[in-house]
Amino acid sequence: MKNVISVLILLVASTSAWAQCTEYKWPENPAQAEKQVDAIKAAIKDQNYKAATGGLNWMLKNVPQWHSDLYVYALDVYDNLAGQEMDPVTKQTYIDSLMLVYDMRIANCGDEMNVLNRKAYHAYKYNGNNKDKAAAVLAIFDKTFEVSGNNVSDVNLGFYMGIIQNNVEMFHTPNEEQVMQRYNKLMEVVEAKIKKAQEQNKAGLVSKYKKVVEGIDANLAKSVKMNCDFIKKNFEPKFAANTKNTLWADKVYQFMLDEKCPANEAWMQAAELLHSTSPNFDVTKELCSAYINAKNFDKATPLMTELQTKAKSAKQKSWIEILKGDIEFQKGNKSAARTLYRNALTLDAGMKLANERIGDLYMSSGSDCSKTPGSAEEKLVNIAAFQIYLKSGNREKMKQALDQYPTPEDLQKAGWKTGEQKKLACWIEESVTVKAHSDND
Repeated sequence: MKNVISVLILLVASTSAWAQCTEYKWPENPAQAEKQVDAIKAAIKDQNYKAATGGLNWMLKNVPQWHSDLYVYALDVYDNLAGQEMDPVTKQTYIDSLMLVYDMRIANCGDEMNVLNRKAYHAYKYNGNNKDKAAAVLAIFDKTFEVSGNNVSDVNLGFYMGIIQNNVEMFHTPNEEQVMQRYNKLMEVVEAKIKKAQEQNKAGLVSKYKKVVEGIDANLAKSVKMNCDFIKKNFEPKFAANTKNTLWADKVYQFMLDEKCPANEAWMQAAELLHSTSPNFDVTKELCSAYINAKNFDKATPLMTELQTKAKSAKQKSWIEILKGDIEFQKGNKSAARTLYRNALTLDAGMKLANERIGDLYMSSGSDCSKTPGSAEEKLVNIAAFQIYLKSGNREKMKQALDQYPTPEDLQKAGWKTGEQKKLACWIEESVTVKAHSDND
């Protein structure tokens, strides 16, 4: 096999002129070539792929421009051999041969774009996770996208981002700027494909491309340091350049949500565009929540009505109670808000956010429950909040509540002891077990 690869490398290096290989070109004495072709076909028919390699080697060496069929046979043989081989060293030899056959096909028969796209697919399939080959695979994809423009095969769209991610994880290269250069090129291709599919009224194809983008974006998030600053730098300008572009609107919307970025003007514009073009429950819910947080109840109210007509599952109905509770929270009606959050838990016991919101209500109620700022009495609400946050599983907020427990000095000043029961003298109307911050370190 090593000899075969050496011959193939020599042939690739020595061939420069090419034709399309659409017509059969037999040598002056065709008998030997015919014999080899018959042997190749018979071996492939019998799925005896190793037996086909001898004839293929002879044809590739002696009649490399015989016909494109020669390369169809060769690629079929080496793909099957690579797929079946268990020994890693031999397997890699077959894979290397497969890659060289692709190069030979381009050198002898042209059709570079189509052949490169097939080569990229097999390079990713066999070498994408190979640390010794991953950089070379990325180079193949870079070349494929350079040559193909918007005609890159669909299967290679997601694979391109996949091999970028693999290289970042293995070698910490390419850097973020280089990743984004490739990503932006990839998005240009996807946008062109979506536009073409829309013009042809192929809704199914548009949906397929959008699913591909979801996978690409998931891999991107693993390839760069995704945070609010990164999003602002790389995605907001793209959306700002065309605020009717739903592809980039979706990125601004989703990445900012994922990273818990504040709902700035760009996010609001993106969410509003997505709501106007594809108003699903989640987008409507997030936009409504943002309006509520901004105390823009005039815009939030019609969305609440819209959500009530869309809610089907218990979780969705629970979310409506959350949003109703948020409105009351913003208006300062804390008891009413707690009732609504509890309603959410009744509809969906797994709605941990409801407990988190109740904890937020308690944390914000220190001055409601005591007229003495900084006192142990005022800090009791944090003990109540911790117990609710515990149910929500939000460790960050649990720590915030814990850090604001009464101190031993606070308890001494109040004349209280750890373990005593104290009732919160306010709208909360619950009793808590007195604890000091140092008791919970």
